[in-house]
Amino acid sequence: MSDRVSILFVDDQQEVLDGLRRMTRSMQSEWLTGFALGGEKALEMMAVRDYDVLVTDMRMPGMDGAELLRRTVEAHPHMIRVVLSGQYDVDSFVKSGWPAHQFLSKPCEADVLKRTVKHAINMRGLLDNKVIRALVTRASFLPSLPRVYLEVEQELKSDNASMKKVGDIIAADIGITAKILQMANSPIFGCTRKIKSPSQAVVMLGADVIKSLLLYLQTCSSLSLPEDISLERISCHGVRIGTLAKAIAEMEGQKKSVCDEAFLAGLLQNIGSLIIISSFLEQYRQIEKESREQNASVTEVERRILGASHAEIGAYLISLWGLSPTVAESVAYHDNPSECPDDRISFGLTAVHVANALDKDVGLGAAFVENEFDFDYLGKLGLLDRLPHWQEKYQSLFRS
Repeated sequence: MSDRVSILFVDDQQEVLDGLRRMTRSMQSEWLTGFALGGEKALEMMAVRDYDVLVTDMRMPGMDGAELLRRTVEAHPHMIRVVLSGQYDVDSFVKSGWPAHQFLSKPCEADVLKRTVKHAINMRGLLDNKVIRALVTRASFLPSLPRVYLEVEQELKSDNASMKKVGDIIAADIGITAKILQMANSPIFGCTRKIKSPSQAVVMLGADVIKSLLLYLQTCSSLSLPEDISLERISCHGVRIGTLAKAIAEMEGQKKSVCDEAFLAGLLQNIGSLIIISSFLEQYRQIEKESREQNASVTEVERRILGASHAEIGAYLISLWGLSPTVAESVAYHDNPSECPDDRISFGLTAVHVANALDKDVGLGAAFVENEFDFDYLGKLGLLDRLPHWQEKYQSLFRS
């Protein structure tokens, strides 16, 4: 029974908690559930029991949801944090640091709640290292290019501000892109379709929310890269991978949603490397050194030293932020697609894998140049004869 997921539900109304108790009754074989009437009671319960997931309301008397989430981050950083709430002040929540990984709107269907929790837990299984799991769960933002803030602010202040142009500026930075898309795909903003590009997200969120988010990131960002590692070069690499992956998907006649997901996964495929470099720089240097001297796989060395690869760390973070499961899967297995356990693999994974193998930049560092073709995987899918055509597309896009 110890392998069951423990979940703490928090609300200030007993009838809501009773409804959640009934809703989750069918999950008793998989979930151990607790129910707290208010934030103070929740903290008491967390002090005596280790929970995997926190699901909380926001508007509560005494300690509100935002304060409970902040204190949970400090005391229990390993916990997955989900908001289940109705209307409240979006701007204030953004400025508070967006301390939740996902947001579900009241009323929430049972299947939606179950699917959200199960997916986050399943992706967490990628990481055996509790230290890294806590780090990733705590992360709410990534390093960003300083010039992006200035360019976006300047564009928004102009007399003829263009949301499309703001989206194009943001798309050049993988950290801000991930955060913008996390927000845009939260039900709180009332969007009924999946937002898959920065331009769509900016148009939907609007200038005020964008300004709040950028102000928070600019003020609170604490992650930094050493001088010899270029964030701009890393971001450009991500844009190239995303662009090529989307082009490959289009060449193969994939539907638009798959092409868009291929672009997003390509853009974010090395997001885990930013976490490693920012928070485990010494280990990153060791990974780089051993990989070079031993001619070993970066993924293999990362798993030996850290307990997880940059791809697995990135996929877990993307999953926590509520992005598409197929995007998380494409990020998790983009280096080694043969390891993907899902028989119904999205073509987005194939496109990102091929794009990574085609685009190599020796100046980016270990985690960004390792990728080689998984010929067994491509052969199993009957795609080996397509490699020359994809190579031509890469040349036409970036080498002309």
